[in-house]
Amino acid sequence: MNKILFVVNIVMPVLAGIVYFFMAGYIKYIAPMRMLVTGKVTYRGAFWGFIFFGIFLMTRPFQILLGPHPVPLIINNIRELFMIGLFSPAVFIGLLSFSLGHEKITKRFIVSVFVICFGLAGIFAVVNVFAVGGSKEIFKIGKYVVYDGIWFHESNPNKSLMPILFVIRFLNPVMMMITVGAISLWRSITFPKESIYDNMPKKLLFQSFAVFSFGFSMLFCGFMFIFWNIPNQWWIYYAGALMAGVFEIISLSISLKKEVEI
Repeated sequence: MNKILFVVNIVMPVLAGIVYFFMAGYIKYIAPMRMLVTGKVTYRGAFWGFIFFGIFLMTRPFQILLGPHPVPLIINNIRELFMIGLFSPAVFIGLLSFSLGHEKITKRFIVSVFVICFGLAGIFAVVNVFAVGGSKEIFKIGKYVVYDGIWFHESNPNKSLMPILFVIRFLNPVMMMITVGAISLWRSITFPKESIYDNMPKKLLFQSFAVFSFGFSMLFCGFMFIFWNIPNQWWIYYAGALMAGVFEIISLSISLKKEVEI
């Protein structure tokens, strides 16, 4: 068994998923005390976003351990639905609400974001069916063979469809995370100094670090294939997700006011 492949394909996704489930639990704990200030949209969006992302991360082992094609494709499509259709819009709306104010996030806007994201997830799933090209052995656990799809492999006859998947991933979640990260960073810099919530700039700063960590790690993973033809470096955005989780935990642990500790 290749220990490195075991760690990056099984251990890291599970650890990252645990971190996000922990954050969802922590949000549920602090939400009643903070929703009066930030509104329900902020913490509901973050709670469900972290649950969905935890599921996306922790189900990577199922994708590769349950058998050859079409199993990796089926599990991958389900996982992408959670990330593109559920995680991204929930976190985007939650963090946007926190950065700009919950009163500015209308129901029409929330519905529109989810409809667009579900549409992108549907397109991704359909293209993915044709783009996967089958499966191959990636390593063994003893005598047990671990499989994954051959999206990037030179033997894939449908490799030409990969740019479509790249564009969807670039739009969602990469650009959504980078956009909301930029907004959080801007708000941390411009937040009124006379506000009674004097810890908000610090919370917003760590929040921006969190979403930048994941967004740019996934972007870099794509660049590695596009510019250097190095595929399947999933571990990069699992590491980015772990780093994002650390920054988000720091942000969540900071109270809205300096004299208040929870």
